[in-house]
Amino acid sequence: MGFRFSIVLNLLGQLKDRFSVYQQVRSLEEKLAIACSVEGVTGVEMVFPDELVDIELARDLLAKHNLHLSSVNVNLKGDPRWHQGALTASDRATRAEAVRWIVRGMEIAADLGSNLVTMCPLADGHDYPFEIDFNTPWNHFIQGIQSAADSHPEVRLSLEYKASEPRAQVIIGTVGKTLYACDQIDRTNVGVTLDTGHALFAGEHAAQSAALLSQARRLFLVHGNDNYRNWDWDMVPGSVNFWDFLESTFYLMRDYDGWIAFDVSPTRLDPTQVMQSSVRMFRVAEALISQVGPDEIARSIAQGPMASMGLFLTFLEGRLQLGQIAG
Repeated sequence: MGFRFSIVLNLLGQLKDRFSVYQQVRSLEEKLAIACSVEGVTGVEMVFPDELVDIELARDLLAKHNLHLSSVNVNLKGDPRWHQGALTASDRATRAEAVRWIVRGMEIAADLGSNLVTMCPLADGHDYPFEIDFNTPWNHFIQGIQSAADSHPEVRLSLEYKASEPRAQVIIGTVGKTLYACDQIDRTNVGVTLDTGHALFAGEHAAQSAALLSQARRLFLVHGNDNYRNWDWDMVPGSVNFWDFLESTFYLMRDYDGWIAFDVSPTRLDPTQVMQSSVRMFRVAEALISQVGPDEIARSIAQGPMASMGLFLTFLEGRLQLGQIAG
């Protein structure tokens, strides 16, 4: 079974950074029209609350464009109420409201035919030394996720980790820390979103992160993108770190059967072409791995470092004509 491709939908609208504004404002229908025009894409990840204010409109537009809701992305960072933290806020009412947002996202996901919510707690963390008592917000975070998970055990809740931004230090910044959080939360419907760019930015080997999460049965979702390991640039997967991307794809082909959601920022480029390139990169990687053969790759890994050097040459000298792979 091949990958199922999805697009994080808000990236097809207007984008901003600290310096400029990119792309035009697009309606929900306009963004969905772009998504369905990308060959190979069959789903979208929609952001709550921004893109899910009118649930019936979302339902109708998804059906019109023949797209699945791959997941609901609960945004607990953008609203000013989260500036001092969401699940880890010192104010009890703020923490309770953050849990309600996640629960509402889970309800919407189930209503629209998905069983998956993803959430990146970017407002939760700290900026300065001696700013927080680390154990207290950590315990708040664990308890908040437990409460949300228990509200709808049939819906999976996936935690996306990131080292920093907008907080200087985000509460779950690495794969290890996130797996530790999952162990403490101790709910079977709680897992992890592996954003490959976040893994690179955290100094991780994305293939190893995927393998660890799969072994722990916690890999619920993958966000595909790339960067130079110095910032979360959200570039086309495999465009910078191709060998890392190829190895990650090998482990995902072996161990993962969920959605690949493109968390790729078009900024100055045509969004349709950027997303189509993302699909094409995965298809190229799948084709290379299939040509060499997963069993042959596994044998090379078992034989040690020199065999892996030979594997590089096999990929490079392969007879596959990449230009003939359908995009």
